[in-house]
Amino acid sequence: MAAASVGSVVGIYYDGVAQIAVGDALRTPTGRTYIIVAARRQERGRHVGRHHLRCAVAEGEAPAGVHIYPLYWYKRTRRAPLSRARTGS
Repeated sequence: MAAASVGSVVGIYYDGVAQIAVGDALRTPTGRTYIIVAARRQERGRHVGRHHLRCAVAEGEAPAGVHIYPLYWYKRTRRAPLSRARTGS
Protein backbone atom coordinates (compact mmCIF):
# COMPACT_ATOMS: atom_id res chain seq x y z
CA MET A 1 0.00 0.00 0.00
CA ALA A 2 1.47 3.33 -1.02
CA ALA A 3 1.33 6.36 1.24
CA ALA A 4 -0.86 9.27 0.14
CA SER A 5 1.02 12.24 -1.25
CA VAL A 6 1.05 15.66 0.45
CA GLY A 7 -2.13 17.57 -0.39
CA SER A 8 -4.20 14.43 -0.98
CA VAL A 9 -7.52 14.04 0.81
CA VAL A 10 -7.93 10.69 2.56
CA GLY A 11 -10.66 9.03 4.59
CA ILE A 12 -9.84 8.01 8.15
CA TYR A 13 -11.93 6.35 10.86
CA TYR A 14 -10.98 7.62 14.34
CA ASP A 15 -12.11 5.72 17.42
CA GLY A 16 -11.96 7.90 20.50
CA VAL A 17 -13.95 10.03 22.88
CA ALA A 18 -12.35 13.33 21.83
CA GLN A 19 -14.58 16.06 20.39
CA ILE A 20 -12.90 16.31 17.00
CA ALA A 21 -13.82 19.25 14.76
CA VAL A 22 -12.98 20.53 11.29
CA GLY A 23 -9.64 22.33 11.40
CA ASP A 24 -8.11 20.05 14.06
CA ALA A 25 -5.21 17.75 13.17
CA LEU A 26 -4.16 14.14 13.64
CA ARG A 27 -0.51 13.14 14.00
CA THR A 28 1.00 9.67 13.72
CA PRO A 29 4.01 8.51 15.80
CA THR A 30 6.16 8.96 12.69
CA GLY A 31 5.22 12.64 12.49
CA ARG A 32 2.81 12.54 9.55
CA THR A 33 0.08 15.16 10.01
CA TYR A 34 -3.48 15.13 8.70
CA ILE A 35 -5.68 18.27 8.80
CA ILE A 36 -9.39 17.48 9.20
CA VAL A 37 -11.51 19.00 6.41
CA ALA A 38 -14.80 17.16 7.13
CA ALA A 39 -16.04 15.22 10.14
CA ARG A 40 -19.06 13.11 11.03
CA ARG A 41 -19.69 11.12 14.19
CA GLN A 42 -21.47 7.77 13.85
CA GLU A 43 -24.69 7.69 15.90
CA ARG A 44 -26.09 4.25 15.09
CA GLY A 45 -24.87 0.78 14.37
CA ARG A 46 -22.00 -1.32 15.56
CA HIS A 47 -19.44 1.47 16.03
CA VAL A 48 -21.41 4.25 17.72
CA GLY A 49 -19.11 7.17 18.51
CA ARG A 50 -16.60 6.48 15.72
CA HIS A 51 -15.48 9.55 13.80
CA HIS A 52 -15.61 9.41 9.99
CA LEU A 53 -13.07 11.97 8.81
CA ARG A 54 -11.85 13.41 5.53
CA CYS A 55 -8.32 14.70 6.03
CA ALA A 56 -5.79 16.56 3.91
CA VAL A 57 -2.26 15.21 4.18
CA ALA A 58 -0.14 18.11 5.48
CA GLU A 59 3.48 18.90 4.80
CA GLY A 60 5.43 19.16 8.05
CA GLU A 61 3.79 20.50 11.19
CA ALA A 62 0.19 21.55 11.76
CA PRO A 63 -0.52 25.30 11.82
CA ALA A 64 -0.10 27.08 15.18
CA GLY A 65 -3.12 27.05 17.46
CA VAL A 66 -4.59 23.85 16.00
CA HIS A 67 -5.56 21.10 18.44
CA ILE A 68 -3.57 17.94 17.58
CA TYR A 69 -4.81 14.44 18.40
CA PRO A 70 -2.62 11.32 18.31
CA LEU A 71 -3.36 8.77 15.59
CA TYR A 72 -2.30 5.15 16.01
CA TRP A 73 -2.92 2.70 13.19
CA TYR A 74 -4.18 -0.76 14.02
CA LYS A 75 -4.98 -3.80 11.96
CA ARG A 76 -8.64 -4.11 11.12
CA THR A 77 -10.15 -7.53 11.58
CA ARG A 78 -12.07 -8.57 8.54
CA ARG A 79 -14.80 -11.13 8.38
CA ALA A 80 -14.22 -14.17 6.22
CA PRO A 81 -16.09 -13.92 2.91
CA LEU A 82 -19.17 -16.04 2.55
CA SER A 83 -18.61 -19.08 0.46
CA ARG A 84 -20.72 -19.17 -2.70
CA ALA A 85 -20.01 -22.81 -3.36
CA ARG A 86 -22.80 -25.06 -2.23
CA THR A 87 -22.36 -28.75 -1.71
CA GLY A 88 -24.99 -31.38 -1.59
CA SER A 89 -26.73 -33.96 -3.68
